[in-house]
Amino acid sequence: MSVRDFFGAMNLARWIIVLGLLGSIGLASNGWRLHERRAALQDELAEAIPARAQNIQFLGQLYSKLQADAEREGFVTQDKPDLYFRGIATDDTVKLGQIEVAPTDPRSFYKGTVDLSYTLRPSVSKDESYPRDRLANFMYLIEQKSGRVRVTRVRLDPAQRLKQWEISDDRWKWEITATSRAKDERTAPK
Repeated sequence: MSVRDFFGAMNLARWIIVLGLLGSIGLASNGWRLHERRAALQDELAEAIPARAQNIQFLGQLYSKLQADAEREGFVTQDKPDLYFRGIATDDTVKLGQIEVAPTDPRSFYKGTVDLSYTLRPSVSKDESYPRDRLANFMYLIEQKSGRVRVTRVRLDPAQRLKQWEISDDRWKWEITATSRAKDERTAPK
């Protein structure tokens, strides 16, 4: 029986059988390929799950710690830094009274960050003077209560002009600049 005789004697039932056989061979090869791919992906997943789970757990703990630090330090947002500085100025160990908080223009030294500086000075009187220990406590608390704010400039002038041999009463006129580094929202990708 030749191929010509075989195809010449084909009826509908035989055509369905031949096409079904060719289709099942194609489906079987595709099924085997997909099975091997699924098995390889499953093996990769089984190897990666412990490391990913540990990474997620670490990042979750880090996020919780950072969130607690931000809530504790009181300088959570850049919206009202004057309240932060004025709160420290009225602390029991500082007692500087009312202060003037003057923000300066933001500057950027590193890509993606901006430095926000605030000039702090007494607001009651420019001639008012304060003991050095209160000013030192004020600067210490500025940095201690917030991990983001640093004192970057201090200007202390003696309250009274004395001769070299005269003893000072240790009272000073002051001006302090504090700087907070933050993420630059203007250049952040959206």
